[in-house]
Amino acid sequence: MHYEIQFARITNSGKLPDRFLSCQHLESKDLTKTSMGEIFTLMEILSPWFPSAQIGQAMINNFINTYFQGGSTSDLVNFENSLKKVNENLAQITQNGETDWIGNLNGILAAIVEDNLHLSPTGKVEAYIFREGKINNLTHGLTDATELHPLKTFSNIVSGQLKPHDKILITNKTLFNFLSLESVRQIITLNTPTVAALEISKLLRKAKTRNVNLIIINLLSKEESSKEIIRDLDNVYYLDKSTESFGGKIKQLGRALSPILKIIGSGLLKLLAATRQKVSSIFNKKFSKDKKEISARKTDKFENEFITKDLRDDHLLKDEEIKYSPDFYVHYYQEKKAEKEKKNRLKNFASRFFKICRSFVLWLVNIARDRNKRKFLYIALALIFILIIGSVIGLRGKNSNIGNLEAQKILDEAIAAQKEAKNSLLAGNQEKAKEKFISAIEKAQNISKNPLVSKDAEGVLAISYQELDKLTSTTRFNRLEPIVTLSDHPKGFFITSGETFLITETDVYKATLLGGSPQKIATLPKNKGNFVAGTNLNNILYLYTSNQNLFELEPSSGKLSQTKIAEDGRWETANALSSYVGSIYLLDGIVGQIYKHSSSKETFGQSEEYTTNNSNLKQTVSLAIDGAIFVLKKDGQAVKYQRSKIQEFSLQNIPTPWDKISGPKKIYTDSDTPSLYILDTAQKRILEFDKEGFYIRQYALPSNFEKISDFHVSVKSKKIWVLNDNSIYEISI
Repeated sequence: MHYEIQFARITNSGKLPDRFLSCQHLESKDLTKTSMGEIFTLMEILSPWFPSAQIGQAMINNFINTYFQGGSTSDLVNFENSLKKVNENLAQITQNGETDWIGNLNGILAAIVEDNLHLSPTGKVEAYIFREGKINNLTHGLTDATELHPLKTFSNIVSGQLKPHDKILITNKTLFNFLSLESVRQIITLNTPTVAALEISKLLRKAKTRNVNLIIINLLSKEESSKEIIRDLDNVYYLDKSTESFGGKIKQLGRALSPILKIIGSGLLKLLAATRQKVSSIFNKKFSKDKKEISARKTDKFENEFITKDLRDDHLLKDEEIKYSPDFYVHYYQEKKAEKEKKNRLKNFASRFFKICRSFVLWLVNIARDRNKRKFLYIALALIFILIIGSVIGLRGKNSNIGNLEAQKILDEAIAAQKEAKNSLLAGNQEKAKEKFISAIEKAQNISKNPLVSKDAEGVLAISYQELDKLTSTTRFNRLEPIVTLSDHPKGFFITSGETFLITETDVYKATLLGGSPQKIATLPKNKGNFVAGTNLNNILYLYTSNQNLFELEPSSGKLSQTKIAEDGRWETANALSSYVGSIYLLDGIVGQIYKHSSSKETFGQSEEYTTNNSNLKQTVSLAIDGAIFVLKKDGQAVKYQRSKIQEFSLQNIPTPWDKISGPKKIYTDSDTPSLYILDTAQKRILEFDKEGFYIRQYALPSNFEKISDFHVSVKSKKIWVLNDNSIYEISI
């Protein structure tokens, strides 16, 4: 038996400030895929809208694309493969540093194929089936058991066969803050999905909430569907829009008043007919001469020359007998109609425009001819001229953002702030001095592009930065030239023996630090994942991929091979790597664990969990080892472990006003390096601390460095190399 799916959705047309929330219905555009059914999704991420919207929509897109590209004859197999792909993509997103969604994701991915339902939930969502007046919770006990790990996000599947008249509700839990389950059951079971969604949306609007999304689905046989009464209702209701448009309300009012209007209309028609007879009898006498002229013009002697006979062959099919293909006919009709409407709009606009211009010109000519009114013409022209001049000046002012007088005033304020900062410095008040230098910098930056004061503003900036850098122990680099540039975008790099190795998602490039073009020396095998992180152990580069594989690269020969692990073991999920004395350490900043693999001959042993208390290792992004293990957290703090035990340690004395590390990316040290170095991408700097966590100095990178992703330090060479976008830069320390 063939089935028809009826459904309706309640959602929002705009975005919400505190979450990504969306419910969607999708079908394949490929007609050959119609047998694969229809997709329903509901996604809620309880974190700021951006970039949650990107992650949420990416999950939906990955699921749809993978499902409809599935090659199996089993719908369930295609569904499972799609969920696996979504989980893998979420793991990749997490390894790239996007972790805010973890623990905040609530969602359902579902497919209905004929009368078969496949559904996978995660987080706090609800799915119910209403059958013969009874309720069954499809997601009971499944969402609470979901493990907070990207690869296990969608790990449970509910699969079963639906019956005709079964109704399904998919919703986020917020719905039941406003309506009871029993009231929802009554609305859904007694109405079609569209009517039920309309009623629920009205109740939610009265409660003034937008944080609810839901889908109501009804399964009918084709025969029953054909008997359904077609109602003029939508199947999508937006909580941030009125249920009915203004036009819809007018139609409703018209339908209500139609009986009265008909009676009034018929009376008016009779009155108009009687009035017309009387008026025509009066005017017929007065304008009989004009009527004769008009009747004479109607009998044009050339009229017959423009009348053509119907030359159609009656043996041809008449228009009403031609059977057009519905698809092509509708497409052609809509296209022609739209084109015709567009032409009519342009024609009407042009006609109105020319009429207005013509009327305006005639008005000017009439005024110019009349001496008494000519003075008004001069006044009008003067006003037009003043408006044009004012618009030009306004546009120039807009383009320069700040006028010259205002710019001079701001410059005076910047100079005054700078002087006040110097006086505070002489008085020994360093905090106030820093505050005033920052104020001078902010004011000077606002006017740095104004041509009148730009040079003076640059002078204020140079002196203020110079003094501020002394107070904060900052070495500032305003401009750097790249020493190596790659056409592709590298995710990381290594420095060894005067050479650099740049790693993209799949390829390895080699170049000297003296310059020259990088050369590709190796490529990761297909289907083994993309590069995530790496480490240098005994002059061998180890590259970890998103599919939990580890490869080793011999720098001199460029030989790449897969790293063996004892007893067919598997490497753990990780977002950062480090090494020390023959062992490799993997950091899983999501689970909150460090895994140690010791080497023996040509293989690495099975993993050892470094610590039993993993609470301090969650939400971590990088690690470095010099005997102790230093781990950088996402909030900009760092923790220290010694022999698996956490130590008393914190980063201290970072100078104000930039005393918070807001974009932590990487921590670096080793047994030969006396300091700790931390990359703060948000504030474009590398901070240096001693091994006790006390601030030493910082290196401020150029303001145009927008894509800093990695760095490497050499104490022997007294150099730091920084990877920004697709180039490596070198600074001296």
